[in-house]
Amino acid sequence: MKKYSNGILVDMTETEISQHNKDVVEENSSATKLIKIKNTRYRLLQETDWWVLRGNMTTAQSNYRQALRDIPSTYSESDYDLLLARNENGELTHTVWSKPE
Repeated sequence: MKKYSNGILVDMTETEISQHNKDVVEENSSATKLIKIKNTRYRLLQETDWWVLRGNMTTAQSNYRQALRDIPSTYSESDYDLLLARNENGELTHTVWSKPE
């Protein structure tokens, strides 16, 4: 494998190749995907906390927040890629992330 060092393409050392491969594996591990899912869920719950504080949440809003909280028990490892799928604009495409109006 090669890398750029000071603008020059050079061979990577065995240690650098090993670390690169480890990073790729970790990036695609189920544990890493679950962390990404939980971080997204946490961010979306925070973004909608004002709905709760407002005091008159709609049923759709309440159901949305509950669906977010239920993600770890509703979806399995085999669903992680679907939950993290994005469109060409970088937006998450799974319906569980879609906020109600």
